Amino acid sequence: MQAPLHSVHPAPAAVTAVTAITAVVAFPPCRLRFASAGRSTWASACIGLLLAGPWLWAAAQTTEETPVERGPPRAWDAAVGFIVTQGPRTPGSASTATRVTPGLALRWGRVSLSSRSAFSVRGAEAASGGGLRVELAQGERLRAGLGLRLDSGRRESDSPELRGLGDVRRTVRLRLSVSYRLDDGWRLRSVNTVDALGRGGGLQGELQVGRDISLTPQLGVQGTLSLGWADRRHLQSYFGVNREQAARSGYAETPLSAGLRDVSLSAGWRRALGPQWALFGGAGLSRLVDEAASSPLVRERQNWSLNMGLVHRF
Repeated sequence: MQAPLHSVHPAPAAVTAVTAITAVVAFPPCRLRFASAGRSTWASACIGLLLAGPWLWAAAQTTEETPVERGPPRAWDAAVGFIVTQGPRTPGSASTATRVTPGLALRWGRVSLSSRSAFSVRGAEAASGGGLRVELAQGERLRAGLGLRLDSGRRESDSPELRGLGDVRRTVRLRLSVSYRLDDGWRLRSVNTVDALGRGGGLQGELQVGRDISLTPQLGVQGTLSLGWADRRHLQSYFGVNREQAARSGYAETPLSAGLRDVSLSAGWRRALGPQWALFGGAGLSRLVDEAASSPLVRERQNWSLNMGLVHRF
């Protein structure tokens, strides 16, 4: 049974313990070494948000569905819609962009295809960043999926601070995601992706702890705390500067090694307009950490993002 609004409990100790153990065991290259500038401010903000509970997260990633939208299982499902997003042009950029993107999601049995994670369908867990996904496990608590998604890379023209650096080529990423649902709406999730074509995208991943809450049958909210990491190749491609790039751009040569990439807080809401229609929206706060935060390409270590959309499920 869902806990009422006035009796929200703090995260069980298992959430913290499992997240910490997974980070140390699964990702030994990751170093919990934050950039010295702004350390106390960021730590205070995180602690304050966590102690305040999920209600301060009630504005960015959307809940996958509300009770009103749930229906009997069937062999296939589909959804269409659109999403409006505003955020930095690239991680660490001082310039922002607003985009309107159409969305589409299809599912047949254990196989699903979606353009964005906001457009999941019944019976399929939302895939981070969209793409093709095959469900490996579909238990009440444990879910796992293997998939592919397109990675648009990065163009030199995306942001003024990238002049002289060249493009990071588009590629296809292989993704493995595992999630485990705890009591009272809490969940743990690990998402790891690798550049399947070897085009400089490298290996990256996220560890997440979050909570989903149904306030009413029509309204749900969600909060997520994420820790992102990456290997040397990924961080070098997106935050490093090699000798040739230094000669063209004027930046100092900056070699990077594997480690943490960012820490982020996100919150979202979803309002069912009926069994088939829903509005959703949210906001996120992300801060680059470790060597990525010290890159000469970074103008803003801390970035905000906003989104809102409409989805129709068939």
